[in-house]
Amino acid sequence: MADYTWGTANSWPPLALVDVRSMFVSVERVLDPTLRDRAVIVLSNNDGCAVARSDEAKALGVQMGDPWFKLRDKPHLADLVAKSSNYEEYGAFSSRFHETVATISATTETYSVDEAFVGLPRTAPAAATSTLQARVHQWTGLPTAAGIGPTKTLAKVAQRHAKAIRQPLVDLTTWSSNDVGDLLAATPVSEVWGIGSRLTAGLAGLGIHTAADLALADAGVLRRRWSVVLERTARELAGVPCMPVGFTPKDRQQVMYSRMLGATVSTSAEMRSVLAQYAAAAARRLRAHGLEAALMQVWISSSRFRDQVDHHSHAVALDPPTSDPLALVEATRGVLAKMREGHPYNRAGVMLTGLSPAGARPLLWASENRRSALACTVEEISDRFGRQAIGYGPTGFRHRQRWDMRRELLSPAATTRWDQLLTVR
Repeated sequence: MADYTWGTANSWPPLALVDVRSMFVSVERVLDPTLRDRAVIVLSNNDGCAVARSDEAKALGVQMGDPWFKLRDKPHLADLVAKSSNYEEYGAFSSRFHETVATISATTETYSVDEAFVGLPRTAPAAATSTLQARVHQWTGLPTAAGIGPTKTLAKVAQRHAKAIRQPLVDLTTWSSNDVGDLLAATPVSEVWGIGSRLTAGLAGLGIHTAADLALADAGVLRRRWSVVLERTARELAGVPCMPVGFTPKDRQQVMYSRMLGATVSTSAEMRSVLAQYAAAAARRLRAHGLEAALMQVWISSSRFRDQVDHHSHAVALDPPTSDPLALVEATRGVLAKMREGHPYNRAGVMLTGLSPAGARPLLWASENRRSALACTVEEISDRFGRQAIGYGPTGFRHRQRWDMRRELLSPAATTRWDQLLTVR
């Protein structure tokens, strides 16, 4: 593509985006080596639909989001192995992955549970990335694909291309401008990092259909018509670094915990237990990010496939802002008065907004100090003995609740529970 040039590609050191290949499936294969080279999928909450697929499953025609109840009855998928989402193990392996990445480079950024941006040396960046990938595989067993570029967005394009051609590494810093332009011309704009369906449609109105079109577009027009975020994306595709490793353009705006129930709940007493568990989980996330919330939104709903759909919500102002789990559990109870007894509800959720850094307001009353100390103590016990060791009200029960998420195809917690540890022979 003759019109494409690198811009100021060499102003910053190169960087890599390292991504675990099909993270959930890869973890399942580490836990059970007999799954290697077999068609494997991981299912969503309540064993609903495919959310992760091995290459072998993709070759059989399994699509993302295919319902398990349909897949399991197809004769040509008789050898397909399905696993329930083992979030505890996926979280543990994610932590090991990011900790391993940090042993190679002092400049890293966690992009997602299975992706990390890594700052590289100017000399031999591909060799440094290959060393990192080899260490990740040796220490965790997880295979990775990586892309190297002068900007985050180009590194993401390179990583996507590496996965598409089934290569462990693609280094765009060794490519000519024409070759990079050709790759961008073959990349739909919908596949560019951060470009969703609505933005894709809007860009099409300006004749922007590929990543190359976006790279050559007027960045000022993009900013005025959409946002500075899109302007950054276009400039980075043109080789101009706008987001260094560690750059966080936007603070967290909300914390949400929402789930489809494993069984319908039709009484306020049982829904009270559901909401207590969800509020405690949301509080745990809030405290992990060092935040307090000023507003809580709680909702419950029945299935949209029923003749009469019920949806109830309730907003509670938290004054002063708090991350106290007991206060959040208590705040969920307002929605129970709106609940229709005997009607089957199958979803509930909690959203916390109006977030601010914890500690901005001093604790004035002894009761606040005691509640804060209690929350810290509960967290310490949970971290040491597991989240089911202690909790608030019904959230502290060890036995499984009737409405808990269904996971009938769950692998053992082979690295996170003493009673299910892997046996090595």
